[in-house]
Amino acid sequence: MSLQDSITSVASSSVPQPDKFTALQSLLTPLENPSDLQTYVTSVLAHAPSLGLVVSRPVISSYISHIVDIECSQADKEVLLRHGLTVLQPTLVSYEEQESVVREHLASLYESQGRSIQAATILRGIKLESGQRVISDDYRVDISVRVLRNLLEDVDTDAIKNDEDDAVPAAERILLAEDLINKTAALILKSSNASAKLHFKLAQARVFDARKRFLEACAKYYELSHHGSEGEAGIDADDRLACLSAAVSCALLAPAGPARGRMLASLAKDERVKDPEGGLPLEHAMLDKLFFDNLLPAEDVKAYILGSRRKIPKSHLISRGAQLGEGDYEQDSVLDRAVTEHNLLAASKLYANISFSELAELLGLGSGDAAEGYAAKMIQERRLRAVIDRVDGIIYFQGGGRGGLDEAERENLKSWDAEILGVCLQVEDVVSLIQKQYPEFVVGV
Repeated sequence: MSLQDSITSVASSSVPQPDKFTALQSLLTPLENPSDLQTYVTSVLAHAPSLGLVVSRPVISSYISHIVDIECSQADKEVLLRHGLTVLQPTLVSYEEQESVVREHLASLYESQGRSIQAATILRGIKLESGQRVISDDYRVDISVRVLRNLLEDVDTDAIKNDEDDAVPAAERILLAEDLINKTAALILKSSNASAKLHFKLAQARVFDARKRFLEACAKYYELSHHGSEGEAGIDADDRLACLSAAVSCALLAPAGPARGRMLASLAKDERVKDPEGGLPLEHAMLDKLFFDNLLPAEDVKAYILGSRRKIPKSHLISRGAQLGEGDYEQDSVLDRAVTEHNLLAASKLYANISFSELAELLGLGSGDAAEGYAAKMIQERRLRAVIDRVDGIIYFQGGGRGGLDEAERENLKSWDAEILGVCLQVEDVVSLIQKQYPEFVVGV
């Protein structure tokens, strides 16, 4: 009798349900051939109505355990697990738990092969909200964190190929990870899984970094750099130093200004950075220059790119996708803009005033207009205290150099601004009167 006929015979028999389960289990145990196993699960599900869920569910669970445990190639195991997903789909509402287990095992297989995108895709298919079964918060968190870890694996590469050879851009993975972090943020507070919480924080830091939210990334990396330092289970010493290095890099990339200054103050107090044998000599040198508002020469930045413990992601070094040499970074890249802003802030500590042509030369910019653009943006965002004189092409730093503008000069500028505002308001009043008295003139204009 064929395997399919044997299953049909068991399903149509009038024996008690426990005996049907025992009979089907005895048919499953000797099976090792992938083709026979596929026939088995397909036939069981085809006869599920006569077997009843009380039999078919435990049989399918036993089948999943069996294909995971048998000795076969990874390719055969992938075929069996994928086939299991396919045949469960039509009646998924009855076998949600079994389908979730199949997805977890298939994702584990992909993870062992380094196929992180496929693993993330499979895990994202698990229903974490269901009316058919009770799902704990810890389970939701565990699956979400696994998805995050796979989405962010090698995220600095331009793309990863999936089974259909379609590119999955890193930017898309970051957006998916960010969305999942927002959805999981409330659940993580309820979780009792310390490891999941730790990986969630690391995912947050990496997403903040990739999304150019550098101050938030810096704070999160710095928090992680202390995790496990008091003897509790957590990150080992080398990884803590890597997180500390990442925090310094994010401080370098963050917009220059008071908020970054406060973060730099916290980092500068850390004894691990100052320790000459701590393994972070370049980070210490860079942090000193950032904290004390020293100018950053291009050669120092290049040395940091090459030698920092945690490398700056490539996406922050390029702006138009140019091929770069070792230690180089592209003009107008994230790093280039950050260094330029820092050097502009450093210049404000050295000079009371400076012409834009000289400032452009100091900052390594092509023109005075470019220097003025950087200064105007930082002044507008309240990250630089200065006044721009566009007529003479000079920027006056408040509190910089020999003290910047004195009190009398500042009062004169305020008075001048008030006079200009008064003239503008009077002109507006005149226009309003003309509109009222001579509307036909206004229409003609």
